[in-house]
Amino acid sequence: MATCISVSTQLVREQLYGYLLETYDEVELRFNRSEKGDLDADLAYDGKWKEYFQYIADCLMRYASQRDRQKGESFVHGFTLAMTAHNKFYRPESEKDTQGGYADIFLLPMIDIWKDMEHSYIVELKYAKGKDGDEVVERLRREGIEQAKRYAASESVQHAIGTTTLHKIVVVYRGMDMVICEEV
Repeated sequence: MATCISVSTQLVREQLYGYLLETYDEVELRFNRSEKGDLDADLAYDGKWKEYFQYIADCLMRYASQRDRQKGESFVHGFTLAMTAHNKFYRPESEKDTQGGYADIFLLPMIDIWKDMEHSYIVELKYAKGKDGDEVVERLRREGIEQAKRYAASESVQHAIGTTTLHKIVVVYRGMDMVICEEV
């Protein structure tokens, strides 16, 4: 029974990713696929995560409408999830149960296909409202650090990463601005 639930949950997630990607296409979200492909490979093989998440943040700023901005955290999370779904080296899992809680995004390395991959990622996304001060951002950062550490230590994540190096990344947005992007 657990397998059926797991499979159906994955199907729903894949449908959601597809819907998000179609929606972004409808509003003419375009990005340079060659540049994005290079960033994808750099993430998987060279551990260059900062440039990858900065690219996503830049696209988010460029393409967010006023209505998207009103959605706040759910838009930032959905946009980031949709952009990571374009990475052929990973299967992004949102709200993955790690026995230590639920990781915002676990970039599950597809090591069955890319056997020489070197890096995997737990991404903890935090969101502060545009009017929130630095103390709120710092509190969210500290929460993200503790959560990322707890998720990364779980048996399910440790098993899934194989021989890759796991990076714990905390990203904090204030409104549509990425104000923190750091490795724990």
